[in-house]
Amino acid sequence: MAVTTEQLIIALRLGDTTEERAIADRLIPVATELVNKTAPDAPDLIKDEAIIRLAGYWFDMPNAPRGTAYAGALRNSGAKSILLPYRVMKAGVAG
Repeated sequence: MAVTTEQLIIALRLGDTTEERAIADRLIPVATELVNKTAPDAPDLIKDEAIIRLAGYWFDMPNAPRGTAYAGALRNSGAKSILLPYRVMKAGVAG
């Protein structure tokens, strides 16, 4: 199941203004892509929650963060810990 704009608006307790809807529409595909890349085999319920957390973190972030205060959105939003059991760990090859 994919997160819809209405689901994100409800989950983040946003208003239904044109501006907030446009931001939600912009954040959903970006968060979805990052979550699918991080844990492609995670169950849909897990992915949906990670998408909501990540989009919510980005929504609340200022446009011009100070330094690296908002770096690591996947970790800081809590999405990374939700996806961790479903990540495929790859062995690196030292060259």
